[in-house]
Amino acid sequence: MMPTSRSNPGWVVALSMLVGIYFAGVSAVAFAPHRDPVAAWWPAAGIAVALIVLYPRSWWPALAAGVVVFSGLANVTGGRDLDVSALFGLSNAAEALAAGCFLCRGRTGAPRLETQDDFIKLIEAALIGGATIATGATLTVLALDDGDLVTTWRSVFASHAASTLVLVPIAMSVGQAVARRRPLEMAIQAFALAVVTVLVFAPSQALSLTFIPLPFLVWAALRFDVRHVAWELAGFSALTTFLTARDFGPFGGSYADGRITVAAAGALTQGYLLCAALMSLPLAIAVAQRRKLLDQVSASELVFRRNFTESLVGMLLMRGHGTRLEIIDHNDTAATLLDASGEGSLNGASLDALLDTAEPLDLVTARMTAGHLDGWKGQAGLTGRADARVNVVLSLLAREPEPLFAAQLQDVTREYDARRQLEAAEKLTSATLDTTNCIILVTDLGGTIVRVNAATTELTGYSEEQLIGRPVWETSIAPSQAADVEALFMWPNRSGVPVSREADARNSRGEKLRIVWNNNIVRDDQDLPMYAVMTGIDVTAERATAGLNAHLLQAAITTAMIGIDTRGRITVFNSGAENLLGYEAAEMVGEPFTRLLEPGELISRTGARSPETAFEALAGALGSDGETEPRDWTWVSHDGRQHTVSMTLSVAADAFAAQVGFLCVGRDVTEQRHNQEMMQAALEKERTAVERLRQLDEAKNDFVSTVSHELRTPVTSIVGYTEMLSDGSIVDPQPEQLPLLETIARNGQRLIVICNDLLLLSGLDSPTQLWESETLDLASILDPTEKAILPLLKDRDLSVSFRQPPAPIVVLGDRAQLERVLLNLLSNAVKFTEDGGSVTCSLEVRGEDACVVVADTGIGIPADEQAGLFQKFFRSSTAQARAIQGTGLGLSIVAAIVAAHGGRIAVESAHLEGTTFTVLLPLKRLSAAGAP
Repeated sequence: MMPTSRSNPGWVVALSMLVGIYFAGVSAVAFAPHRDPVAAWWPAAGIAVALIVLYPRSWWPALAAGVVVFSGLANVTGGRDLDVSALFGLSNAAEALAAGCFLCRGRTGAPRLETQDDFIKLIEAALIGGATIATGATLTVLALDDGDLVTTWRSVFASHAASTLVLVPIAMSVGQAVARRRPLEMAIQAFALAVVTVLVFAPSQALSLTFIPLPFLVWAALRFDVRHVAWELAGFSALTTFLTARDFGPFGGSYADGRITVAAAGALTQGYLLCAALMSLPLAIAVAQRRKLLDQVSASELVFRRNFTESLVGMLLMRGHGTRLEIIDHNDTAATLLDASGEGSLNGASLDALLDTAEPLDLVTARMTAGHLDGWKGQAGLTGRADARVNVVLSLLAREPEPLFAAQLQDVTREYDARRQLEAAEKLTSATLDTTNCIILVTDLGGTIVRVNAATTELTGYSEEQLIGRPVWETSIAPSQAADVEALFMWPNRSGVPVSREADARNSRGEKLRIVWNNNIVRDDQDLPMYAVMTGIDVTAERATAGLNAHLLQAAITTAMIGIDTRGRITVFNSGAENLLGYEAAEMVGEPFTRLLEPGELISRTGARSPETAFEALAGALGSDGETEPRDWTWVSHDGRQHTVSMTLSVAADAFAAQVGFLCVGRDVTEQRHNQEMMQAALEKERTAVERLRQLDEAKNDFVSTVSHELRTPVTSIVGYTEMLSDGSIVDPQPEQLPLLETIARNGQRLIVICNDLLLLSGLDSPTQLWESETLDLASILDPTEKAILPLLKDRDLSVSFRQPPAPIVVLGDRAQLERVLLNLLSNAVKFTEDGGSVTCSLEVRGEDACVVVADTGIGIPADEQAGLFQKFFRSSTAQARAIQGTGLGLSIVAAIVAAHGGRIAVESAHLEGTTFTVLLPLKRLSAAGAP
């Protein structure tokens, strides 16, 4: 199955290259010196490596087998023995695979020759391949022939490395971008190179003129692309090798004269070709990279220019002349904004003359040039357009050779006009509120008053300062219950109709007022409540002089208001009552008011014998002010549904203060009460769950404490009896029993330590835990702790150091517990640090705190596990993976002790990078008299 990560040229190309390997091998064997098993020129090596790198790895086994076959056939055709040919074929395949693997390492596609790193990798691959084939050929000669091993290795290495370095670049440059074609120049250059090469390597040419062709290769590298240079280098190498093999030129002539051996002539030729490749290919790559970089720079410049000219934001480029900013370039948007004359070009104009800024631009320019200001933002007017406003962002692009600035301009004229109109509207609103002769209160979502009008202070006698910032229900002029304000926000009233009610209020002098409140919500553009507006109209005088009908005319349609005569019959049934109960007013007038109430509840609350006689009890519940407290009642609608209604009953009097009946005001709170009941049930359930969790936690702590206490006594006995058995106090133990007794004693001691830790931790969690409190120098606990950890260092290769502070560090605390903190941290550091590591403990003062730092170079703690580090029984995954013993209680004990001392603990660690614990304890404050 063909891989998808790398394309391949196909089987036709592969077979063609294998045939090329055969003919190249035949020619190389034909040119090999007489009786020398090694050919001085082996172009088949480069073709084989190129074959490997052009195809995906799944093809390599088949291609390597093909290289073995065709290379072996070439050697057989050239007259070599079958065994030598077979071994040379295997060596050629090994060379191709070694060089190909190195070139394709870390890549999913065919290797490219685009950077100097690619060329260095090619050189390394050529050396690896050359060394591979040289070693194989040397072993072949050693096994089957009697040739010179050193000469063989050197000749094979040079010929094959040169072949790889010369021919593989052709394959690596396949598909690369082609530079601009110069056919005439290419023809002239190639012809000149061929002529010079033929002249330098002509018959009987003994002069050392081999340097002459190299400038022509440099010419190609400077002017043409890498692929052209690779092909030209391959042709040059083939021609040079052919002429030298004919004993032409300086190398072949020296061999013909007997001055050098044939191997030396071959090595010199291949070394010459290596030099030619090292001179031309890196130069061609560098020129190609430079050409690509110039193309990218040109493209980036084009993108910048298009962004600059086509931006919807005005953009200016300016140079600084002293403190003056002279415009040298701009886009059309900037010209439209700033060019009031319509001339179209702003070049040469001064930015100071075009903008009217609050801060002088010359001062801004001077500060930016001096490095005191990175950039400047502000809003400015336009000198040519008095009504326009722009946002300006000024930045410094360069200081040398002359200051260069950039400015961005955004037209905010519309926003400026809108803000001015908004300010004017706010002024108009304020004037309207202050001239409205009624109480106006504006509250936030929490019911806190944020604004009042002038009429409110005049009507109530309270100053603005006395009202703003207070909850509305804490004042004497607004609804007295927080639930009323909360309900205002909770009701889904989006019809825009105000929620109205009538209530009593008192002014600052304690006088009673009758206020009709119209409440509504101000919503944002997402229909979410923002403010509540409470408008109150003082109807005290009207209610004193008007009767029941005038009172009802002021009622809101969202509230049920029912007029009742002295006999308990309905006289008025407003639209709010109609909407709530579904009755028509005409059919309810003259009916008993108690018909609306749920009979069972009515009789239960009033104690009456029947609903007909219950109204007298309702009227008898009126307070001294002639009004009942709001109370929830169950009303029954026309369709039989029950509604929870917050109801008040008040006396209605005429102009002479004579009682003419009663007024019932009802508000449907069914949904509100249902929500409250659900919330109370949820809260009760949550309280029950929290209490249960608390009890479970206490039971767990009691269980741990009890088990630890009960375990400690038998374990202590086990350890004691084990020691008596070990020291022979009872009987002399057998030698084979001693290791068992030591294991029992060691594990028993470990259980005692665990029990002690659990009991200590349980005591630390207890609110009745008593702490010793004494003044102590933290440095005094270092020596006991250092001695305490000495047994842990036995048979360990650790560097443990303690740094004494230069002066006493005095804290207030429990010495034993603080020693426990330091001992736990140090024992952990020793336990989790491998041999060869180090542990340090230092004391210092940081501000108002004493600081204890314990650092190690141990296995560390993964960052994602550090959140639970100080929890009980926590053990890191690293410690568990390495089977390091421990209970996970030490750090939780440390954290509890530090917290009880008013301190805090921090950790810095990473996986396998060591750990640093920092404990901060408050320093004891010294009195002035005791201060040093």
